[in-house]
Amino acid sequence: MLIGLPVLLSSCELSEDVVGDVPAAAVTGTIYIDTLTVRMSTVLVDSVPTSTSSYLMVGQYQDARLGTITARSYLRLGLAGGFTPEAGAQFDSLVLVLPTDSYRYGDTTQVQHLQVHRLTEALRPANTYYAFNSRAYEAAPLATRPFRARPNLSSIRVRLADALGRELLQAGLSRQLSSTDELAERLPGLALMPSAADNGALLRLAATSESMVLQLFYHYSSAPDNGQVFDFTAVAGSRHFYQVQADRRSTLLSTLATTRHAISSTHTAAETYIEGVLGLQTKLEIPYLLNLNELGGTWVLNAATLTLETVAGSENRFLPPPATLTAQATNRGNQSGEFLASTAGTQLLGTYQTGVSAHTNLEQGSYTFLLQQYCEAVLKHTMSNTGMLLAPATLDTPERVVLGAPSSTNPPRLGVYLTRVQ
Repeated sequence: MLIGLPVLLSSCELSEDVVGDVPAAAVTGTIYIDTLTVRMSTVLVDSVPTSTSSYLMVGQYQDARLGTITARSYLRLGLAGGFTPEAGAQFDSLVLVLPTDSYRYGDTTQVQHLQVHRLTEALRPANTYYAFNSRAYEAAPLATRPFRARPNLSSIRVRLADALGRELLQAGLSRQLSSTDELAERLPGLALMPSAADNGALLRLAATSESMVLQLFYHYSSAPDNGQVFDFTAVAGSRHFYQVQADRRSTLLSTLATTRHAISSTHTAAETYIEGVLGLQTKLEIPYLLNLNELGGTWVLNAATLTLETVAGSENRFLPPPATLTAQATNRGNQSGEFLASTAGTQLLGTYQTGVSAHTNLEQGSYTFLLQQYCEAVLKHTMSNTGMLLAPATLDTPERVVLGAPSSTNPPRLGVYLTRVQ
């Protein structure tokens, strides 16, 4: 049974870029072509918004291919009600509580550091913030807390500088903390960041949890054993975002600095890279696909299957690849177009799986895309033959994958089945 709609092809000589040494006159019945050229490059696309996320992210790790990956977070605190302590209140401590979720990316066994800084630049309530944005903060941290991002770490508690706690308590006594805006005038927010030498993991924090609070502990001199606590909450502050950056200066991607700029795999050791929150995507082109129109007669495109293998040694349990990749049409300017569809009309996806590589006979990770719909559209000239962009299905997380490109030990495999019907 033939699959898909017929692709009408003109009567011309068969290009060697299509079937190598097989002459057009010898082609009858069903043929399999696996010699179409595939070109690959790494593209830097637009940054993703992170202020719309329910999470914050903090940490740093060293990636041999992508450079030093650093995540910083910025949040505004708020008041559910005015802070109006009674006269005679005495300061005890100021503690920042940061609940985590189960997500980590990187080596969770390493000791790393959380530094908390006081913002000097406010977060604008109406602004959308992206992964490349930042806010100004004081150079000296309010506190530094070592930790390991182990799976059982449910929260991080950081005692901040007493001076800030005393300042907030005095403002409350002076009735100057009756609203979130008054708090923001005094304390625009907090910046959370790793130490410059850290090489551990990126840790995700639950920004919209009621448990993300700055707790001011105090007591009254008349009742020293009756402790009091007031919570300044991230939920009431209603503004937060995280920044993720890569220092690529010592990598093969060092020249990748301009949005929509592409670097061919010929300049990156026959590899390409995909990483969602950094905006790294792989562009894939099949430059001689239209040469299939040079086959004589009428043909049906039965199937077109592309398999992309990961590079051996580029992933491990601390750095897993994205579970799913999407494919979007693109143009010569590397702009993102419509999502490609499968023959069933659903979004075209490639799911990560492991198996024995046809190239190396070793266990290898790979993604497979069924490109019949895309190839038919190009052959019928309803879509330009300018390639596609591959990206993680979730763009605001740091999972990355290294793909083998042409000339590598794990090159892409594109197989096309055609049947002659006339």
